[in-house]
Amino acid sequence: MLLRREDWAARKLSGHAGKTVNFTLNRLTVGLTLQANGFVQPAGHEVAADVALTIPPGKLARLPRALGSADPDEITALLHIEGDAALARVVSDLARDLRWDIEDDLARLFGDIAAARIRQGAGAVAAGLQSAGRSLAGNVGEYLSEESGQVLGRPAFEQWRQDLRAAAARLDVLERGVAGLERRSAHRA
Repeated sequence: MLLRREDWAARKLSGHAGKTVNFTLNRLTVGLTLQANGFVQPAGHEVAADVALTIPPGKLARLPRALGSADPDEITALLHIEGDAALARVVSDLARDLRWDIEDDLARLFGDIAAARIRQGAGAVAAGLQSAGRSLAGNVGEYLSEESGQVLGRPAFEQWRQDLRAAAARLDVLERGVAGLERRSAHRA
């Protein structure tokens, strides 16, 4: 639907008709074959990819933050890209420039007013979930640092650092004293 509305994007893809792009996230791989009209169709598992875009397992934890930022550079930094450089560039350009206007698509189904309200409601739900997530993270952090003692809170950590510095200073004084005693003992002998 997005490619139908953005004919410039379909034109860019049509130059790579017959090629396949695979997107791999963990064990899930989605293959898309480009058609002459610039649209895509699912590729069979037996089709070799011309471009493979993979998010390595070690970077999966960073994916939600990257998607939430909506910064294409942050998402691209997670990807491992292999294959046809020209096609990879087109895919990168489309990822950067294509934006789904969800309210426009909803308006076609439900009308302008309903679409605006649905988008506002979804925004409120998303904000509520983010707030709940922050509260949960704060509560878990407070529990781990204050009640269970499994993690040091900032004040306790700073006190520990001061105590460690003081102990290191006392150790230095003791080492200098021992060294002085050793020198005197060596002089006497």
